[in-house]
Amino acid sequence: KPDVKLIRTLSGGQAVLSVTIHEGRNRQVRRMCDLAGMAVTRLTRISEGGVKLGKLKPGAWRYLTDAEVELMKK
Repeated sequence: KPDVKLIRTLSGGQAVLSVTIHEGRNRQVRRMCDLAGMAVTRLTRISEGGVKLGKLKPGAWRYLTDAEVELMKK
């Protein structure tokens, strides 16, 4: 079950939401918002499987720490 939190409202009826899903299906967040009558203007992934992405730029990669590898195995 997704967890959705309102972070803040912006001008023009826009809002910033935090959406946590546990199994990412293709375009799942966009489809959920569409069903709720909302248009998605930007998505930002902040973590994957408990591993925080931090300041990792799109298309960039880094090695996982030993602790992150163990976290992903769980």
